[in-house]
Amino acid sequence: MNQNIIDVINSLGETDKLYFVGEVDLSEIVQAAEALNVEFAKDFVEYTHKFGAISVDDMEICGIIDDAPYLSTVDRTLDMRELFSDFPMDCYVIESVGIDNAVMVQKSDGKIYQFLHGHELLFAADSLSEYLLNGGDFRKERVEYWKARSND
Repeated sequence: MNQNIIDVINSLGETDKLYFVGEVDLSEIVQAAEALNVEFAKDFVEYTHKFGAISVDDMEICGIIDDAPYLSTVDRTLDMRELFSDFPMDCYVIESVGIDNAVMVQKSDGKIYQFLHGHELLFAADSLSEYLLNGGDFRKERVEYWKARSND
C-alpha cells in the first residue's frame, strides 16, 4: 500500500479528532536525522514537515517536536538506544506501545517494525500510511498478546 501520507492523515482527521503540532522546517528534520545518524523514510519526512507529530484516535505518532519528549522521535530513539544495547541503530521510534518498553520503529525504506528488547524485530507494515490506515491493529494485537502473557 503506497498511499500519500498527507492524504491518509487528513482522511483520519475526518473520522477521529486529529491533533498535530504544526509544520516543521525541513532543516530541522535534517538536523534530527543527523542527530540520530539515520536516514528518515520519505513518508516520515513528508509527515513531519506537514504535521510535526500527531495524535489521532488512540495513536500518538512521534515526530519532530521540541517541547514534548514523549512525542519526539529523537528523544525516544536516544532513550531506547541508551536503555537497550540491542536497539537497531538503523531505526527510529515512531510510536511507544506502552507495554514492556515495546516501541514501533521505522527504517529508511519506510517499513515499520515492533522493537522489544531481547527479541527480533517484528514486521508490522510496509509504510507509515499502511500502519496508520490499519489503525495500529498490529500494535493493538501485540498489546493484547503481552497483557495475556503477563497474566500467565
